[in-house]
Amino acid sequence: MNEPLNPAPLPGAGLINRLPDSIINKIAAGEVIERPASVLKELVENSLDAGATRLELVLEAGGKNFIQVMDNGSGMSPEDAQLCLERHATSKLRSFDDLETMATMGFRGEALPSIASVSRLELQTRRAQDPEGLRIRLANGEIKDISPVACAEGTRITVRNLFYSTPVRRKFLTSNRNELRHCLVLLRRLALARPDVAFRLISDGEELEDWPAGDDATRVTQIFGDDMPQRLMPVDYRDSGIRITGHVGKVNTFRRSHGDQYLYVNGRAITSRVLNHAVFSAYGHTLERDQVPFFLLFLQVDPQRLDVNVHPTKKEVRFEDEHYFHRSVNLAVLKALSGRNVRNFDLNPGGEGVSPEITVARPVSSTEEGSPGSPDRPTERFPGRERTGGRLVRGEFGVGAAARSFSNQEDLFRAPADSRAVEQGVQEYLGSSAQAVARFHASPPGDAGGSRMEGDRLGRSPFLQLHNTYLFVEVDSGVVIIDQHAAHERVLYERVHTAMHRHNGTSQRLLFPLDLELDNTDQLLFEEVLPMLFDMGFEMEMEEGQVRVTGIPADLGRTHPEGLVADILDQYRIYSSSMPDPLQAMAASVACKAAIKAGQPLSDTEIRSLLDSLFSCQQPFTCPHGRPVVINL
Repeated sequence: MNEPLNPAPLPGAGLINRLPDSIINKIAAGEVIERPASVLKELVENSLDAGATRLELVLEAGGKNFIQVMDNGSGMSPEDAQLCLERHATSKLRSFDDLETMATMGFRGEALPSIASVSRLELQTRRAQDPEGLRIRLANGEIKDISPVACAEGTRITVRNLFYSTPVRRKFLTSNRNELRHCLVLLRRLALARPDVAFRLISDGEELEDWPAGDDATRVTQIFGDDMPQRLMPVDYRDSGIRITGHVGKVNTFRRSHGDQYLYVNGRAITSRVLNHAVFSAYGHTLERDQVPFFLLFLQVDPQRLDVNVHPTKKEVRFEDEHYFHRSVNLAVLKALSGRNVRNFDLNPGGEGVSPEITVARPVSSTEEGSPGSPDRPTERFPGRERTGGRLVRGEFGVGAAARSFSNQEDLFRAPADSRAVEQGVQEYLGSSAQAVARFHASPPGDAGGSRMEGDRLGRSPFLQLHNTYLFVEVDSGVVIIDQHAAHERVLYERVHTAMHRHNGTSQRLLFPLDLELDNTDQLLFEEVLPMLFDMGFEMEMEEGQVRVTGIPADLGRTHPEGLVADILDQYRIYSSSMPDPLQAMAASVACKAAIKAGQPLSDTEIRSLLDSLFSCQQPFTCPHGRPVVINL
């Protein structure tokens, strides 16, 4: 029996609907367009694919209100201009086989219709052979007007009021400054891959970047500063089916964050854990746990050996043979570093970054600051030092073995396994020395040359400094071992963190101010962090991309201000969005940087003061990164 041509509808039929194009485009926009930087990426890549050699970009309110990209590329015919606004309309594919030899930045045909569906978009374009151009205006993905226009050769696309039709998405955008910073980071990655293209960026009427076309070395200098080429080593490696060029950083260009690692495959900026691991492995043990190297690597690969169609944003690629590509990158970096014995390289030549003295006395209050002769009064830390200046270089100063990763907020207050025994010993130390501690603070400093095994039961507990690194302290229950760096780190952390929360950090003036130069990305970040630096005790002035440091927190001794500020920016960059209290990361970074180092001799007075300060802390048993400070024998 034949089935009826129009069978009766099943129960529940009519629940599945065909979505209209307007909703489809908004869904697609959610995959491709996350923020203004995403729009900028798609528009700039379209311009580069059109053969542009000069791009001008204009932003307002970090790109939330206005984004404009103008290029001198090939332009489009009136027919192509209208067709490019339809989904999956592209000039880069004719058949599926073209994906295997794809050499352009874009190919999916989703970007423009996705952007148009969540904004007010205007497109102007003209080819060289056309007497006039075409202007198309859209709102919420619908074409509102098509008209001829007089315009220069090339294309200009303007995006207004991003996410105006999806207020929930717009609500999740961050501050104008932060969105602008994302745009700058994105533009930097695109510009590094195309030094032959000139880029100009204007934000809120002010020119932020102007990078004329040049060669690779010129673009590196334009973005990272005149001194950057001297801190890099060239990479040039060939093997069957692969060519790797670029630069890797010398040991003194280690970073504290993953912001300055650049990978490109066939001109496309990508992220790859496999290739990152290959670079890190080449540096071996020269990297501390919280350090990452600078690298700028370009891989030219047979397109048939990788898949770029993994995600709409095309940030990730799949390699045909991951082991082969990992090995190739690893060998390329090892070859570049072969001029130095990288695995035996002295990370701290000449003791750079090791402070010859410590200050463990509590910061003076504003009323004590003016009292002459006060033992707690901060003194000038840079006598006879001439005025200096420098470019802000992250991780370049005092790379000590005590630096550790700050990857887990819970590590801040993780106690060691034997914390009960340690706590009992510490309480006994405190109980036996309470009266003497008061006398010690009131008495003049003792002779640093006396025996360290002499003492009494009232605060003069015997102690010994071993290898200028560990303190052996006798308590009623036996002996405890104290890591002097971790102890001082804990003391400084609690003081700095408290000062930041109470907004009452005290300062010590520098005899000669220090001038730091910031690029635009760090400048935007610095403006966010500046109030916290003031709370910490820094004294700073900022003008036209330069920062003048005139004072540092009173507890920080001879810490290098430039390295300290760089570490603070890196910690804030990493943890500002992932931690409820990024001040913890910043305070921990400052404390680790400024604390006394392993191998530094201390006088009896300094040891006693350090012990008293440590056992006055709320959490004396671990450093801010979770390592034990006190171990009970």
